[in-house]
Amino acid sequence: MVVLSYAAYFFYYFTRKHLGITTNALIESGYSENLIVLTQTGYGVCYAIGQFMSGSLGDRVGPRIALTTGMILSGLASLAFGIFPFMAILAVGLTLNGLFQSTGWPNACKIVAEWVHFKHRGKVMGAWMTCYVFGSLVANMTAAYILGAYGWRHVFLVTGVIVIVVGIVQAMFLINRPEDAGYQIERRKHHDLENLKPGTSAFMLMIKQPIILLLGLAYTGQKFIRYTFFAWLPYYLAQSVLLSNENSAYVANGFEVGGVIGLIVGGILSDKYFSDNKTRLAFFSLLALIGAIFFYIVISKTGGFWGNVCGLALIGFFLFIADSIVSGTAAQDLGGAAHTASATGIVNGIGSMAQPLAGFVPIMLKNTWGWNAVFVCFVCVAVFSAIVLIPVSFRKQVLRE
Repeated sequence: MVVLSYAAYFFYYFTRKHLGITTNALIESGYSENLIVLTQTGYGVCYAIGQFMSGSLGDRVGPRIALTTGMILSGLASLAFGIFPFMAILAVGLTLNGLFQSTGWPNACKIVAEWVHFKHRGKVMGAWMTCYVFGSLVANMTAAYILGAYGWRHVFLVTGVIVIVVGIVQAMFLINRPEDAGYQIERRKHHDLENLKPGTSAFMLMIKQPIILLLGLAYTGQKFIRYTFFAWLPYYLAQSVLLSNENSAYVANGFEVGGVIGLIVGGILSDKYFSDNKTRLAFFSLLALIGAIFFYIVISKTGGFWGNVCGLALIGFFLFIADSIVSGTAAQDLGGAAHTASATGIVNGIGSMAQPLAGFVPIMLKNTWGWNAVFVCFVCVAVFSAIVLIPVSFRKQVLRE
């Protein structure tokens, strides 16, 4: 089931990254930059709203239904624009895609929390969370190849079909809980969850937890940086570093490659040295991220193809360590297996409130002060996230036994 959930979130990125990869080609074909900004912003708003609903839905009806529905609808939205490439379809269909995509994270995390013993969750999640980095990386490469060989319309057509097929596979084979298949896994007891009054939802309990709210607030900065890269990195590389559309997509993969390494290393370190409070590792990673961003500002224009790959990989390494802990393992530890979807949905939902800003703020900064202003903004939001984590990261323990 963990492998199936890995595959699900891996392929979610095929209909999440395609607009960013094709942005420069769409603008060259006559679509306006403002329309792309509007669509990216609308997508972010829908994604943020959907996180709260999807987490609660997953805890109520099970992640299999939520994942299946989200993937099929996301695939259909992509197909619609590929078949009917009208501006209205782009704006409406790919904006609503934010709602469909929001079903992925809380429900895929819930599958892992249900099927993995809590003592091994850091290592397993460190490896499992490579799904969204590998998914992003392979989505980039797939879209880049299709874009270069067949044009941008085929990017939306092919990725849409792939995601629909994977959604159908989830419906056929995914099992929500080990108990549904006759297995038993030891659970960590969460006393205040066990003693809920009738009619009180775990969602309402989770959203009242100060640590959950702080994690969500800290996640806003990480989410802004990550989704700015998703939406605009290939465009930046084409416009500022002057790479071709295809090479821009390939160089952007450096960000994901560094992220994969960071997730694996972070998962091992969090279980071995930070088992009682994984957010402490996230705090240190955010401090290192600030230095990595300054380093990339220096080398991006003169480093060429491989200099940009290495600089982006360094940013991805530290960003994804913090990202995986704040939005994944720390929230899972606080929610427990039965209520992980609500806990991760709340953290991701609060963090995703900054995601719409990634649709237009970078372009506003670029148009006013140039691309370097965007990276200075990254430094500011990384500092903000680190400051917010201070009250949590220096606690002896954040687990609720």
